[in-house]
This record gives sequence, structure tokens and C-alpha cells, in this order.
Amino acid sequence: MTSERFAVPVCHEHPSPRVTLLRIDRPHRRNALDAETIKLLKAGLEESARRRDAAVVITGGDEFFSSGGDVASMPGPEDGVFGPAARLSLIHDLVTSMVHADQLIIGAVERYALGAAWGIVLACDLVVAADNAYFKAPFAARGMTADAGTAYHLPRRLGQQRAAAHLYLGEPLTAADARTAGLVTETVEAGHATARAVELAAALAAGPIQSNAITKSLLAQDRADLAGFLANERTAMSLAGHGADAREGQTAFLERREPNFL
Repeated sequence: MTSERFAVPVCHEHPSPRVTLLRIDRPHRRNALDAETIKLLKAGLEESARRRDAAVVITGGDEFFSSGGDVASMPGPEDGVFGPAARLSLIHDLVTSMVHADQLIIGAVERYALGAAWGIVLACDLVVAADNAYFKAPFAARGMTADAGTAYHLPRRLGQQRAAAHLYLGEPLTAADARTAGLVTETVEAGHATARAVELAAALAAGPIQSNAITKSLLAQDRADLAGFLANERTAMSLAGHGADAREGQTAFLERREPNFL
């Protein structure tokens, strides 16, 4: 296996004309999102814009999408007032770029998308998920507040009570239930999410690219207040990150035990 030091955490591919595929490639960390990975995803979006692509596929490959933020690499209170939220600024830049890109962003989810990774999926325009995949927001178990815009998207798309069950209790959402709720475009057999997402991207590339981009800008009006929410989320994450709950949650995760918040 490639060592972490020399691994390329995001691979760029061009499976068909005017389509970019961004593949998170950190299998030794279950595709956890560290700062470099997030920056490379955003750089991939910028490259796609320069290429005037029709669509971008974001995938974790055929094993899993992502286990969420890389807890081991997260800054802490010792890094200053906004230290705990430093990585969050990168996630916010990525999510904002996805929402406002002219390219249509297609998420391809195998097995699971957790925490911040679910936030990335929620920012996609279309989502293909394996039929055995699930989504989960385990922020409370780590003593943190929800991030990556999950607390913005979920109440608006699931309703307050269903969103609360995911954000407070960490209940998983299956791919089938996500499709019923309108969070997933379609489900496919396990191992085929990326291939199907590439098919959809190729179809978009053969279609009316400019008018699709304009339609996306109209749909984005539904998220007109996203920027203000993310600014508040950054402050909330910083506040929570300085508390005892966050210290216990992160320590318990790294020690592979259940947290004790008493």
C-alpha cells in the first residue's frame, strides 16, 4: 500500500469529454478528509471550471465514499480562538464552490458518507448511491456541533424532527430512505455508483451545458442564505471546540472507546 507520506489523496480523471472525476484516495484512512484532501478537491473544481466542463463527479471509489473529517489531524484549542474551526473554513470554501459552480456536481457514494463527507454530498446537484450505502452525522458522539452545512441542509430537506434524530442521536439514513426523501437521485447495485455517475455526467456533457448552468443558478437561489449560515457555523464550531465535550469526544474516538461526557 502506498505510504501516507507519498499518497495522492485526490486523483483527477477525465473519463469522457467535458467531464472531470475527482476520486478521494486515502483508503488507509477510510478516505478521511484532511486539509490537503479538501484543498485538492477545490482545486479540482477550479480546474474543471477552466476546462469549461459540463459536470464533475466526486467519488471515494468503489469501497466507500468517506469517513468524514480526519479527527487525528484536526486543530485544537491550542491553535487559537478559531483553531478548532480552521479545517472548517476549507470545507466551507469547497461547499460554496460546489453550490456556485457552473458545472453540475454529481456525488457517487459507496458504503457510507459520514459527518463532513455527508455535508459534501448534500452540496451535490445529483447523487448516485449504492443500494447498501448509508449516511450518518456522528458529530454529537464526538462532542462537536454539526458542520459542513449538514444542519443547514437536513432540516430544509427532511424536516425539523427527522433532522434532529440525525444530528442529536446520530441515526443513520439508508440510501433507500435518502432517495425517498429526495436526497439521492438514484440507487444502484453496490460497486456501480461511480460508473453510473460517470454515465450521467457524460449525458450532461452531451446536453445543453449553458442552459443547465443557468438552471443550476436558479436552483441555487434556494440556498441564498447559505453563506450566512456557514459563518455562524464556524463560530459555533470554535465555541464547541474549546469545551470539555469536544476534548472527551476526540480523545474517545482516537482511543477507540465510547465517550464519557459526565
